[in-house]
Amino acid sequence: MEEKTVDLSLTTLMKECSINPNLVLEHQSYFRLKNRENVHEVFRYKKFNDDFVDTVSCYRKEGELIGIIRPSYDEFLRKIVNALNLPVYGKIIDNDDLTRKLLERVEDLKNIKSERELYHSFPQLYKDLHDGRRYYEQLQQLRKREHYQEDEYASGEHYYYGCAMKRSLGNFIKTQSELFSRFILKRLEYKSLVESTTFNSYIRRNFDIDKLNMYIMHKYLCKCEETTEKDVIQKYISLVEQYLAGPRDKTASIETEEGIIVNYDMICNRLENAKRVIQKDSSLVEWILIPEGRDYSKVKQEKASRTTFMNLEEVKRLEALGERKRTFYESSPYLAKVLGLRRYHGYVGYIYENGKVVLDREYISHHPSSASGDAIYIMNVSDFEELSRYDKQELIQDKRVKRMNHTATWEERLHMILDTEADSKTKEEARQLVKRLKEKRD
Repeated sequence: MEEKTVDLSLTTLMKECSINPNLVLEHQSYFRLKNRENVHEVFRYKKFNDDFVDTVSCYRKEGELIGIIRPSYDEFLRKIVNALNLPVYGKIIDNDDLTRKLLERVEDLKNIKSERELYHSFPQLYKDLHDGRRYYEQLQQLRKREHYQEDEYASGEHYYYGCAMKRSLGNFIKTQSELFSRFILKRLEYKSLVESTTFNSYIRRNFDIDKLNMYIMHKYLCKCEETTEKDVIQKYISLVEQYLAGPRDKTASIETEEGIIVNYDMICNRLENAKRVIQKDSSLVEWILIPEGRDYSKVKQEKASRTTFMNLEEVKRLEALGERKRTFYESSPYLAKVLGLRRYHGYVGYIYENGKVVLDREYISHHPSSASGDAIYIMNVSDFEELSRYDKQELIQDKRVKRMNHTATWEERLHMILDTEADSKTKEEARQLVKRLKEKRD
């Protein structure tokens, strides 16, 4: 019985793990062609909006460290949901209810009468339309050149480009509605097909398996850091420990698409932090410093009441920043991690032995707009409990709080703060804060 473990960025896989970096474009063509064959076999569309090859999925059987690498069905489903601008809270559940909601969105799409409506209701499809028009204009310029060959560019004319070339919004809406209806109604056939496809033989021939293993361990640790379910964390801890005890070369390092440097020391540090979460004296505590008289159980169940629509590029940007932030903090020697509630919902606080508390937004895959804040808040442990009662505007204005933006060098600047030594009194204050928070949780 196979189980899906993690998704890998195809960009990182090709850039960092390819044996021959000069063959990156050839690798890209291989993965794209394989997936186009899958899409055409099921949906009978030779031209379509997306190749669905941003990621690949890892599946493993009992006893295997990695297993089989396949196309990612989750990416396909996520992009359909995003393109049709369907708000989903929580994990996307692939069932009849999702089918109904997606088909309702297709009906909404059919009723679009203007580009303004398309922009507000289907921002990703609006972008697709204008990408197609730009492609058309570029193609027209290329056709004027002396050595232009039609065959060279014909393969680039995706389905929505064909509609955009006619400059007809109605035609675009009609073809998009047909395309997404097929995607929705026949998607389980596609799921079955991709879950029987394997890239393993191609990867064994063309990729550095030691680097690939290191990259997959990074993704396993990401899984540990995305959940508080101890059985899930323990499963991935066991896989990482199996890797560290095994014969693979661990001297290399790789840089992920998000700019994260993954190496042996970083993996070991994050593994130790993951182990602490499942220990009896867990470092993961709830941040329950909320106004008195508030029912904690009700606060915990609150959900965001406002929906924010984003195009796929913005979602990917926030996802990349979220992974970079999570990896930075989970590689750092924090004493405890606290989870924000109510006005600080979406924030995570890290308490350090040197007396600093760092608050930062986390990326939540089913609610990416929650991570759109741009600032890190840094304060002393002695002030944390008082400042936690302030709203965000008061927090920004308080002189005891240092505000830092996620600029290109934010990790280096934050490292300098966290690397400063503290006296024994400050260290004890940090430990006592963690103790009080744990008592309040229990």
